[in-house]
Amino acid sequence: MMPPKGRKHCRSLLPDVLSYLPDNISDVILMHLPCKDAVKTSILSKKWRYHWCRLTELKLDESLWKTKKDLLNPTVKFTKIIYQLLTLHEGPITKFTLNVAHLESCPEIDNFICFLSRNDIQHLVLHLPLGKMYKLPSALFTCSQLRHLNLHNCSIHHLSAFQGFNKLISLELCGVTISSEVLESLISHCPLLEQLVLDIAENSNTVEINAPMLSSFNFSGNISSICLKNVPCLVKASLECDYIKAEDLDFAKVFESCSALEYLLFNLFNSGYSGRLRYEGR
Repeated sequence: MMPPKGRKHCRSLLPDVLSYLPDNISDVILMHLPCKDAVKTSILSKKWRYHWCRLTELKLDESLWKTKKDLLNPTVKFTKIIYQLLTLHEGPITKFTLNVAHLESCPEIDNFICFLSRNDIQHLVLHLPLGKMYKLPSALFTCSQLRHLNLHNCSIHHLSAFQGFNKLISLELCGVTISSEVLESLISHCPLLEQLVLDIAENSNTVEINAPMLSSFNFSGNISSICLKNVPCLVKASLECDYIKAEDLDFAKVFESCSALEYLLFNLFNSGYSGRLRYEGR
């Protein structure tokens, strides 16, 4: 039985349609696919071969290397993928997400971060393994185009060559090992910072937040270690405090310059007190 003429005609045109799609439409299609599937489009036609190498947004997670018959160590597979990206990718990468939180240890990604620093990275998300803290290379702090930075489970040391993130508007640090001095310096060198999320329970020293454009602040840890020194635009604050009594809070010190504050939420948890304080309105 012969197939209908319309269907046969459609099938014969399909390769041509794919081959002659404008680049901007091809880019949109690829960006909506998981990275693994985007790479597979290389088999569609000569035009699609290695088209994924020009993607400006990339997301790498365990779905790239996890299979039912894993013969190679996940870290080895990940290292091979990173090498291919370094070798084949062309043009800028404006958004990059790396989620390897489930690996036993952090693979070597210093070279790739250096690669991103030279390719106009604007949005960077790193979710790293919980084990030994990965020390971020100094190249990360030369990414002058960064607008969003999200870091999980890593360590930040001295910022000797750091000139500031002059375009950064959101910063999230969770499970990050960092000294009070370095944290203060990092925040104060982000003049456009609007959103700040900190989950740094190990830092017991006082940290002064100097962020004149900050409008939203979420903090988890010990509230006595935070002083909102210069935050005239702060509208919303959410603070989760561990191991501190409500009567020990120095509100004058914590909220030294919050003239625009409209919403405040406290969650207090410790052996002697468990409660919730909420404030709305000025």
